[in-house]
Amino acid sequence: MTASSGPLFVMPPPDGPRDAWVTLPDEGPDPTALPEVRPRDDRGRAEGPVEAALEQGELLAGQYQVVRRLGRGGMGDVYLALDRKVDDREVAVKTLRPEQLAPGLGSLEDERQAFADLHHEGIIPVFNYGRHARVGPFLVLPYVDGLNLDEIRALALHDPDRFGGARFHEFVLAYGLRVLSALDHLHARPGPRKVYGDLKPQNVMHDGATTKVIDVGSIREEGAPGLTTEGFRAPNVPLAPPALSGASAPRDDLFSLGETLRTLSGLGFGPHSLAELGALDRMHDGDPVTAQAAALTTTPAPEGLGLVSLARALRRATRPEPAERYADADEMADQLRGVFRELRSLRTGQETFEPSPLFMQSPYALDGALGVAPVLPRWATPAGGVPPAPLHEPPSAADAAARLPVPRPDPHDAHHDGLSRLADADPAALLQHTGDWRDSPEVRLLRCRLRLRVAVRAERAEGEGPDLASAAEELRGAVDGIGRELSRHDWRIDWHRGLLDLAAGDVASARDYFDQVYGAIPGEYAPKLALGHCAERLGHWHEALTFYEAVRLRNPSLGSAAFGAARARLALGGATPDAHAIEALDAVPQHSRHRTGARTATVRVAVGYATTADGLRTALTRLARLFNEHGLTDEQARVRMKAEVWEAAQRLVADGTVGAEALGRLSEAAARRDQDARDVGGRLEFPDEDITLRRQLSQFYRALARQAARSDSPHAEAVAERLLDRAYLVRPLGLWHRRDRSRPPFLRPWPTGRRPAADR
Repeated sequence: MTASSGPLFVMPPPDGPRDAWVTLPDEGPDPTALPEVRPRDDRGRAEGPVEAALEQGELLAGQYQVVRRLGRGGMGDVYLALDRKVDDREVAVKTLRPEQLAPGLGSLEDERQAFADLHHEGIIPVFNYGRHARVGPFLVLPYVDGLNLDEIRALALHDPDRFGGARFHEFVLAYGLRVLSALDHLHARPGPRKVYGDLKPQNVMHDGATTKVIDVGSIREEGAPGLTTEGFRAPNVPLAPPALSGASAPRDDLFSLGETLRTLSGLGFGPHSLAELGALDRMHDGDPVTAQAAALTTTPAPEGLGLVSLARALRRATRPEPAERYADADEMADQLRGVFRELRSLRTGQETFEPSPLFMQSPYALDGALGVAPVLPRWATPAGGVPPAPLHEPPSAADAAARLPVPRPDPHDAHHDGLSRLADADPAALLQHTGDWRDSPEVRLLRCRLRLRVAVRAERAEGEGPDLASAAEELRGAVDGIGRELSRHDWRIDWHRGLLDLAAGDVASARDYFDQVYGAIPGEYAPKLALGHCAERLGHWHEALTFYEAVRLRNPSLGSAAFGAARARLALGGATPDAHAIEALDAVPQHSRHRTGARTATVRVAVGYATTADGLRTALTRLARLFNEHGLTDEQARVRMKAEVWEAAQRLVADGTVGAEALGRLSEAAARRDQDARDVGGRLEFPDEDITLRRQLSQFYRALARQAARSDSPHAEAVAERLLDRAYLVRPLGLWHRRDRSRPPFLRPWPTGRRPAADR
């Protein structure tokens, strides 16, 4: 544990917040960790000069001696007392004000009975109950000398550093998760469900390093009238006499918690709160709404996408229409945990990984052309002709639609077990395998994705746009199965609509659908990957980087986020875009299936930005590590990678950037690495003079021409011819040099018009 501000107190002004010691918890991935808060005045604050019904020293039930009145709860006065029969322990005695004894609001006996069997660490327990001649019934509860969330907010607003500055927003989520655990205990009880009904900052106490929901008098059965508070009462809760009384449901408790957390964070406080600003409906580059919202936060705003995700998580809880809110406390807790992980990773740069409860991890990296060895058509243009596509070219919209993460099947679906066991196999084979399955929403959504993938594959083969009509028909069947009204609030439908629009090339429309999914499940990474790709296709590179970084830092193993961040860095330019891109790719860990692709990309970026001998040395070093440490074992890919590096070297030698001496030093360094290499096939054998460099590069071009000739591409022969032209152009002239103008054997047509099977 580390103190947030040392042993010194910063005394607040006379009218300022109640002072307290604040000790921050150690950095860690626990989303429920809270600071330890100890009030400066350990006796609490007595209420002002208001006439009290009980006098100091008065004894209740022969056991509880009144010390003073602490204040007023929602339904009664609260006194500090000493329990003379149990070691003079401090207790809180709660009475009911006479004006609250109205028909239909219950009594303290009802409250006591309701809490007799409630045991949860987040709900203050009831020790005892009794009756006094003058004040009527009373309850005895533990005395909690802490700060309520209203006081916590005032203290953080006055001195943000005590709560770690921007780290305070992670503690806001920790409060939310702890209260959600208590609410879930209430909502999920057997028999008639109970609700809290009057959740607000004053009714949540920070007790040491934990929380307690206090003022238990507002708890009642679902649908029963009870106390509510303006500003934290859901708009659908009907008011009934007496004033401020309403009948609440579990989703209304989630609304009240959302408003409590919005107030605590500053995102729902004051006349210019996010409720009026629209809660960050868009996250465009330099969005003024984002800047305006950051100015409202209780402590400095979190970095990157964190503020947007936090605001959206709380906004969903506070939607006016109950069907648009979280379905239950567990669903809201999943999203708050996801936002916590995002906030923490963006602040610390450390991984905060936890498997997604809603999406399966995609095996695809969405690397575009960056994570693989250059394709042969890259050399199809004549030397010095049209340059190849830039390294930051994103994958096609159709490829992205086919390879984005897949939602986990609904556990309540009749085919859940079968759907969970399906491998990511050939889509046509899966369609055949599931052809006789009885229709259900999940089966329809699966077939929608499979038909989309089949259409995308056909597009690659035929060069035409994908035919998505059958995939769209499957999605309509899923909507019918779920029901038209329910499907309006089902994010899975918006997700699949986004996939179809993306595959069809309508990126702007796809972005709108993915944005709605992000609003519904802001703690998930998959919508952010989709929005990052859409931002790339639309040319919003800063926005793309913001989305990708939020995912990459939280889970570096996801290659899609690393490749997206690298492309965005390269597209944005600046002083050292290559260094930033390589840093993102290097962060992909050893255990990731995308490790080799990421290291391949670092070589390609280093080569693409090599303008000096030092830059070329970096590329050679990374190439050697790729061959010997990072798993590139495909010999044809190795030849293509070496050809790209040797080509860059020859260009730098030709324009005089790298002289003979520098080339010799590069060769010596490569030889030392070759000597240390265990894999003989991975040795670079980088040449020490220009003539050898050109001869080797010519040999690489001829090897690539053989690869092209053996490929199934309809343009194979043209690509092979171009590569041979490059080979002849670059190789050094000899005394007896004579170009053989006849076709090499591997380009001569076979008598039957087809190559032998062994040569394919």
